[in-house]
Order: sequence, then structure tokens, then C-alpha cells
Amino acid sequence: MATQPRIAFRPVRTLSGLAVPGEEFAEAASQTFVQGAVVWVEWGYLTECGTNPARIMGVASRAGQNGTAGAKKQLVFLAHPDTLFLGNLDNGSGTLATALGDRGRYYGVTKEGTSGKWYVNGTVAGSNARALIWEHWLQDNEVVGDYLGRVIFSFGVANSQGATTS
Repeated sequence: MATQPRIAFRPVRTLSGLAVPGEEFAEAASQTFVQGAVVWVEWGYLTECGTNPARIMGVASRAGQNGTAGAKKQLVFLAHPDTLFLGNLDNGSGTLATALGDRGRYYGVTKEGTSGKWYVNGTVAGSNARALIWEHWLQDNEVVGDYLGRVIFSFGVANSQGATTS
């Protein structure tokens, strides 16, 4: 087993084979999130989500630009159920190994405190689950059983801000 590097969430493909959907939004004031942050639109402006957010617009294509409200725009890769993202599976301390049983499971999403990068939280399930694991990323000499192993996931439709009415 190896420990993989912590990475930012990023889109890798869609289930339909179409282009990854994206939309541009005006950032809220003072947004300093990192590239790959989980974001949503609140009061008309894009802002970083909190842990296990109820609504997710998508994943930021670049870091927040720390401007005044509406002065900066950000491309967001939408949390559409068709879009698959790549990210680490972790427990917050880098000591959770991936397992075959992760596939098909729903887990939470959490921001890591030091780097600000988001990860799929393999210790959060049930009503706080937001990410469905589709498969393990077995490239670059990775194996199932690695710590901070990378997984391909989608956000749950119930949490996709673009797919809900409230």
C-alpha cells in the first residue's frame, strides 16, 4: 500500500459521453477557496460550500479571486448526475485505505483543513452522504488499498442545486 497525493476535485468524463457541463457565475465577496472546491450559488453569488452541503452547484475550475461581490466570474463544472469527478477518498487524517466495497457506496464530502482541498469522506454516510463512488482510479501505479486513493464519483441528484427546485 502507498499513500497517494492529495488532489483537487476535477471532472474526468460524463456517463453519456457528452462534454462536461459548465456554467459561469459571479463570485460572492472575498472568496478565497482553492481550485476544485465544492461551491453553490447563494443569494445570486457563487460561494464555497460547508461540509456535507445540502445543495451543490458544482466544482470550481480555479481558485476564488477574493474580489468584491459580482466583480469576478468563475467557471463551475456542474454537479449534474451525468458528470463524473476525480478526488481522494479519505477520513481526514490520510489513514483510510480504499476497498473494493467502496464502489456503489454514498459518502460525504469534506474540506481538508490544511490544504483547503476537498475529499470524499469515507467515514460519513447516511443522510450526510453526497458522493456516489463509481470506481477506483487505478492509474499511475495505484492499487485498491492505497491511502488517499483516488476515486471517480458523482454528486447525488438530491444535492445537485441545478436539479432541484428549492
